[in-house]
Amino acid sequence: MKLTRLEIKGFKSFADKVIINFDQGITGIVGPNGCGKSNVVDAIRWVLGEQKSRVLRSDKMDNIIFNGTKRRKSTQLAEVSVSFDNTKNLLPTEYNQVTVSRRFYRSGESEYQLNGVTCRLKDITNLFLDTGIASNTYAIIELNMIDDLLNDKDHSRRGLFEEAAGISKFKKRKKESFKKLNDTDADLDRIEDVLYEIEKNLKSLERQSNQAKKYFDVKEDYRLLSISMARKGIFNQQEAFDNIQKRITDENIKKEAFNSLFFKEEAFIEKLKSDLILKENELAVQQKSLNDHVHSIRSYENEKKIKVARQHFLQDKIEQLKNQINKDQESADRSSFAIEGLKKTFEDVRNDLNIHYKSLNELKEKFESQKQATKEVQDKLDLHNQNYLSVRERVFQYSKNLEIKEIQMNTLKLEFDKTKSDSSEHNNSLKEFERKVNKIVLEKEQKQTLFDKLLKEQKDLEEKKKALIGKINLIKEEFNLINRSLDARQNEYSLTKSLIDNLEGFPEAIKFLKKKSQWKTTPLISDLITCPEDYRVCIENFLEPYMNYYVFDKVAEAIKAITLLSNANKGKAHFFIMELLESFKPHYILPNDGLKPATELINYDLKYKKLITYLLHNVYIYEGNKPNGSDDLIFIEKSGKIIHKTYSISGGSVGLFEGKRIGRVKNVEALAIEIKKLKNQQQILSQNLLESQNEFDQIKLSDKVIELDELKDEINRINESHATFKTRQEQFYSLLNTNSTRKEDIENQIRDIRKEINILQPKQKKQQTKLVEFEEKLNEKKISAEKSKKLLALDSLGYNEANVKCVEEKNKVDRIAQEISFKEESFQNSIKRIKNDKEELRNIEKDLNQLITNTVGEDDELIEMYGKKENYESFLSRVEKAYYQHRESIEKQEKKLKEIQYNRESSDQLLIEWREKLSDAKMNLNSIKDRLSVEFDVVLENIDYKELKPEYEKLDFITLEDRVKILKTKLDNMGAINPMAMEAYDEIKERYNFILIQKEDLLNAKDNLLSTIEEIDVAAKETFLSSFEKIKKNFIKVFRTLFTKEDDCDLNLTRPDDPLESPIDIIAKPKGKRPLSINQLSGGEKTLTATALLFAIYLIKPAPFCIFDEVDAPLDDANIDKFNQIIREFSKDSQFIIVTHNKRTMSSTDLIYGITMIEQGISKVIPVDLRALA
Repeated sequence: MKLTRLEIKGFKSFADKVIINFDQGITGIVGPNGCGKSNVVDAIRWVLGEQKSRVLRSDKMDNIIFNGTKRRKSTQLAEVSVSFDNTKNLLPTEYNQVTVSRRFYRSGESEYQLNGVTCRLKDITNLFLDTGIASNTYAIIELNMIDDLLNDKDHSRRGLFEEAAGISKFKKRKKESFKKLNDTDADLDRIEDVLYEIEKNLKSLERQSNQAKKYFDVKEDYRLLSISMARKGIFNQQEAFDNIQKRITDENIKKEAFNSLFFKEEAFIEKLKSDLILKENELAVQQKSLNDHVHSIRSYENEKKIKVARQHFLQDKIEQLKNQINKDQESADRSSFAIEGLKKTFEDVRNDLNIHYKSLNELKEKFESQKQATKEVQDKLDLHNQNYLSVRERVFQYSKNLEIKEIQMNTLKLEFDKTKSDSSEHNNSLKEFERKVNKIVLEKEQKQTLFDKLLKEQKDLEEKKKALIGKINLIKEEFNLINRSLDARQNEYSLTKSLIDNLEGFPEAIKFLKKKSQWKTTPLISDLITCPEDYRVCIENFLEPYMNYYVFDKVAEAIKAITLLSNANKGKAHFFIMELLESFKPHYILPNDGLKPATELINYDLKYKKLITYLLHNVYIYEGNKPNGSDDLIFIEKSGKIIHKTYSISGGSVGLFEGKRIGRVKNVEALAIEIKKLKNQQQILSQNLLESQNEFDQIKLSDKVIELDELKDEINRINESHATFKTRQEQFYSLLNTNSTRKEDIENQIRDIRKEINILQPKQKKQQTKLVEFEEKLNEKKISAEKSKKLLALDSLGYNEANVKCVEEKNKVDRIAQEISFKEESFQNSIKRIKNDKEELRNIEKDLNQLITNTVGEDDELIEMYGKKENYESFLSRVEKAYYQHRESIEKQEKKLKEIQYNRESSDQLLIEWREKLSDAKMNLNSIKDRLSVEFDVVLENIDYKELKPEYEKLDFITLEDRVKILKTKLDNMGAINPMAMEAYDEIKERYNFILIQKEDLLNAKDNLLSTIEEIDVAAKETFLSSFEKIKKNFIKVFRTLFTKEDDCDLNLTRPDDPLESPIDIIAKPKGKRPLSINQLSGGEKTLTATALLFAIYLIKPAPFCIFDEVDAPLDDANIDKFNQIIREFSKDSQFIIVTHNKRTMSSTDLIYGITMIEQGISKVIPVDLRALA
């Protein structure tokens, strides 16, 4: 694999598209400081995935985009593409040519492409994994990295060793195993918490389950008795309901007659109103006509005022023109006198100017003569100087050509010797290469078969993992939804429970009695009733005076409580006595249809029916406008803000706990049931989630990714070895074929160069002698030219002074002539203005006379318009009279309609009374049905009578009622039960056993992970130590090549017992020195030491290419040669790209790209192939 091509566009100083093609061997990047050489290296680093702008020498990533110059606008994106030849399949892809591209936009968006297909940075990283190619590996070396490497900044030294040893994959596997271990520990913690909660609730659920079973048996008998009692009660109420319905039908017929008469009269009034609208329109039309005529009169009067104003303006204008004519006449007289004086002065000055011109011409002739003589002397000097320079250039060219030919001849001699020695070595290596290549091919086929099998298994596992992840996400979403609902219900439960326990909103007397054991369970009115949320506020506002009343069965209990309050000075309390309410009989009044009785909107125990009826009979809820009705009815607005009673209205707010005091106890019971249900759902979802996660972890444990990666690495290594051996084998064949031909070519070239040297040497000596003669003659000519120049300077000075004097006199003549012209022009303008003003004066006087004549005739027309106005006003008065007469007729008909309306309302009042009676009957029927619906969720019409017990059907209503009360008391005494306890107990018991099994599985998984981590550490340690020893040996060998064989160096682990984390020390001791640390070495020695270390690593795992960015800057000439020699040796197997300023390094390259800035701020590339020049 090799780097073949780099394309840059819009990156830093490369505004235009630039293409750099790379070949085998050494490529040099050269150019002056600041031309953009290092930007080429930055481009390669960036396209390979560099994410830190600091490494790219920028404050932020936006700065890598070309920012524009004075002549160029900035670009909107930076784009870099790098191409690799993959014919040897060292990269794990089927493509022979691999191109990686990266784009970055000013908006901050970034994208990667692999052969034109969009991909992720992770895909690029995985593609080059363990190839030695990346933005942060030893493939790209800058001068500042030498210090970082030697000082071990940010552990960069260890990173290179790990990359070369190939233990990155072990670290990745270890990191993944630790993550799985942490996940397993977290799962164990969650399971322990779940088991603790289950154990805490299990015994309580078992007790509640037994209690619930007994409760449901009693409740079923209570339900059947209640249904039989309801059937008896409905039969008794139906007959009264039918009689009332008949009376309501008769009254409706009478009401229809009144309605018919009412609608007839109403239609007649509508017709009269329609006619009234027509008359009203006619009145508006006449009013508009009068207004328009009045507006015309006003406009006419305004025009007359404008004409009078214009008359005054024209008179003023006439006076102004007369004054201006007088002033212009005076100005013309003054100009005429000044012109005569200026003409006389002009003649005198012109005579003086002619005398100066004559003297100037004499001086000019003398100056031109001297100038011509000086020019002839200078031309001779220039000709001689040109001949001298030509001879000097020929001498320089002969000397340069001789030096180049000598260097070429020495180079060819060295190459001839090297070619001769290489041929024998290559013959011996060919047979060994053939044997190794056959062995590698066989091993590759075996590994590829195993890889394909594992890859198929991994794809099946990935599909299962994807399905499980989707299922887990759905369960988590549902689990979070249940959690939020549970939190909301628990908060509401806690708040309501707190309000009940603390009796928030109740007076001190109530709180005092509640603390006494004998009244702790005695209910308040607010505890007895509940209602829908929409009606809570209005019901509570109406019952607000009674919310603090206790409900006692006997008078004696109330007397006892009052006595206790009086003795304790705890205030006053109110009481309802149930035995006193037994004699209460409500008087119902039926309202209009559409109103909702308050008694039908609330839920309560039938035991307190008399009390509720006493409080809420004839109370109705309305929306919108207040309905009409009997004075005995009470109407409450649905919002609860207004309550209409017989002789009063009340409203407002009851305070902080508005709408929150009714049914607190019932609401707490309902919330407790809902919370229990949500917790059960939460436990089920938690169990399902745990099962899915366990299944997912089991699949992850059987993951083949690590095995595939290891096998893939082995295949890549085999492919790399195969390609390397195959390439070198082909190179040896090629070298053997070309070596003999090359030797003959070199001998011929040496002979040709010797002949050229023999020809050039005599020519160079002859030209050198000629150059000395020309130099002596040139000096004589220079002395003669200097004398002639001094004489010319004196003549030039006299001529210039006379010329200045002439120019001054000429300017004076021109200035007087210009003033004469200006005065004459001013005189003519004054004459012209006088003429124009007199003409304008005549025209204005004519307009003024015409305006006075027209004004007299317009007064008669204005008098005629005022007469028409009086006619319009008279007609308008007649139309208004007719309009008001028609309105009076409509008022009489409306009075008659009100009488009919009164009769209709009387009929409606009778209907209301009968409907109230019907409502009472309906209420009795509905209360029986509602009790069944609310208490048992049963609809009487849908009951299957086969379910009822025959013995209950034979009993009368009173007997059934007594037995229902007995069972109800029994149920109340049993207290609250958990209806879900039986089912919940069975489910939680089963779940408890399942989680114990899951816990055991997780403990086994944890042991397996710990074992895996230990195995990874052993393998990584063995691999790293083996690679470290090889790098150490290579370092010593390369170090002594760059320095001398007597120089000493070494690599040590500071913590040998922990090689995977230990820092690495570099020891370098050049001959004659004993530095305490590597930082005491010179800059050149540091560079050579770092180079030795990099090439030592390179020998372990060669990178396809290596980039040096001005690394040779600190080296002197002797060390530069060593540096270049070792790069030349390694360039046989890898490409080298060197950014340099050093001429020796440049001469050792095969191909040079020059970077220059022809246009300021824009980098350009110029290629030079040195192999072709050779």
